[in-house]
Amino acid sequence: MPDRRQSLLDAALKLVEEGGLDAVTIAALTERSGMSNGSIYHHFGSRAGVFAQLYADSYGRCVAAMLPALKAGSAEEGVRGLTLSYLDWVMANPSRARFLYAAPDHADPAAKMAEFAPVLAWFLDRTAAGELRALPPWALEPVAMGPAHESVRRFLLGVFDLAQAREIVADAVWAVLNPRNPGSP
Repeated sequence: MPDRRQSLLDAALKLVEEGGLDAVTIAALTERSGMSNGSIYHHFGSRAGVFAQLYADSYGRCVAAMLPALKAGSAEEGVRGLTLSYLDWVMANPSRARFLYAAPDHADPAAKMAEFAPVLAWFLDRTAAGELRALPPWALEPVAMGPAHESVRRFLLGVFDLAQAREIVADAVWAVLNPRNPGSP
């Protein structure tokens, strides 16, 4: 991504961090980035375009941080690794994570699915091999990753110690996906 576009996205993220989504206006972006209205409209088309690109950029970084976990030897190591990588990314990037949770309506579903495709393929392959509990793909985020998502929400609110709980959260996600766990949903 050209530096000007990235500078605008960085300015938007800083504005979101300081004042939420409503703080990101074209006027505030021009002031924060030092670029003209024309540059913003040229690169993103609109305020919604800024949010869409910021969402895609942040989501891509999050998934990229998780991908090394797909090289794990066992399904359990992979699930735990994916979960821990996600939690670690959130702790290292709270502003981006906060934006992802605050602006899901700015995601391009097709782009998000394309970005997530390697993780989904890993789950489907492991499920087909009987190494993971069979869940429909739509259930991965709300059901399997539910403990991680709720923990992240609380962390982002400042009421939860994610660093202290990360192993317990990874255990909870594995418990849902463990094919030998009769208590999983």
